[in-house]
Amino acid sequence: VNRKFYALDPSFPRMNLLTRTTEGKKRQLYMVSKELRNVLLNNSERVKVINTGIKVWCRNNSGEEFDCAFRLAQEGIYTLYPFINSRIITVSLEDVKILLTQENPFFRKLSSETYSQAKDLAKGSVVLKYEPDPTKPDTLQCPIVLCGWRGKASIRTFVPKNERLHYLRMMGLEVLAEKKKEAPVLTGDSAAGSGPPEDEASADRDEEQAASVDAGAGGDPAGGPGASAPQSRTADL
Repeated sequence: VNRKFYALDPSFPRMNLLTRTTEGKKRQLYMVSKELRNVLLNNSERVKVINTGIKVWCRNNSGEEFDCAFRLAQEGIYTLYPFINSRIITVSLEDVKILLTQENPFFRKLSSETYSQAKDLAKGSVVLKYEPDPTKPDTLQCPIVLCGWRGKASIRTFVPKNERLHYLRMMGLEVLAEKKKEAPVLTGDSAAGSGPPEDEASADRDEEQAASVDAGAGGDPAGGPGASAPQSRTADL
C-alpha cells in the first residue's frame, strides 16, 4: 500500500495489517486490533482461526502503473477513513443517489462541487464522503463513507449490493433488487436518467476494467470476508 497515495496519518497502526498468505503478491489486507494481533502471533501453531480481521484494501493489479496497487475496500472503510488525509471527495445527497444507482456515472452527472474536487485528482481509488447538513433536518442526518474509483471521465463506487440498498432506503427511496444485476433499480420518478447512454458508457470502459479485482480475490460485491483466516504476517506499507 502506498502511504503517500492515501496520505495516511503517521498514527496509522500499520503493524496491525495482516495478510492471508506469506508468499507472493498479497490480494487483500486486513486490519485487526493490537491485542488480537498479539494473540495470532503467539498462538499460530496452537489455534486454528477460521476468520478474523476487517478487509481494508484489495489488490488492483492494473493500478500499479499509477501508484494505486491496492484499492480501498468498503468493508473496512469506516475503520480506515480516520487515517486517510488525501483523495477524499465530499459529495451531496443527490450525488450519493446517483453513485449508488448508476454503475459508472460521468462527472457531468454529479454536482459542480463534486466535479471540481474530482477533476484535479489522479486516477485511482477515492473516498466519497457525505456530511449531513444540520440546517436541513428533513434530509438524511447520518454521515456516509463510500469507496470509489476515479476513472478517466467518471466515478464509480465499490459497494456491495445489500449495502447499496440499505443506504438508498435510508434516503427514503424505494428500490427493486434485480437478481442478475449489481445495481439496484429505482421505482417511480427516481428512475429517471438512471444510466448513461451506450456510446458514453464505452468512453470510460478501460478505467472500469483497471479498477477490477482478480476473479479469485473475492471483491466487495460478495459481501463479507472469506472463510480462511489472514496469516500472522504484517503487510508492508
